[in-house]
Amino acid sequence: MVLTVDGQDVGVLHRSVLDLVAEIAGRLGGGHATALGSRPAAFDADQMPRLRRELEQVAAFADATRRHGWSLGELAAAPAERPVPVLETEQGTVWVNPVRGFELHGTAGVRPLTELAGMPGTVRRTPVTRLMGPLLAAAARARRLEIRERD
Repeated sequence: MVLTVDGQDVGVLHRSVLDLVAEIAGRLGGGHATALGSRPAAFDADQMPRLRRELEQVAAFADATRRHGWSLGELAAAPAERPVPVLETEQGTVWVNPVRGFELHGTAGVRPLTELAGMPGTVRRTPVTRLMGPLLAAAARARRLEIRERD
């Protein structure tokens, strides 16, 4: 998903992170942040203060409950209950399992990944608040925030 602030693309975020943010916001009674679960989404200047407050509440809840996702270099996802696909490679599809982390689903079956050729870093559990970083940064400075599919 692409984050657009005031008409300029500023970052990307995996849809599973947005889904988790929307789920937590729904539990907390957040109205604007729950819209992140439906894409595309757009928030105008008059909606941004409330969205910022709700995102702060979601981040505090995620931090207090120690919610986490997974990251590998620039890849990051926060699957709730089921694995989610994050990348197509020549060897197969890279998925993120909520419990086991990154996996390669290919013709030889499913195998765990600790590294990925061409991707710096290793697999690690990552706090949801860190995965939310691009969204929090975008919301902090936006007069208008849009979230849409990648082209």
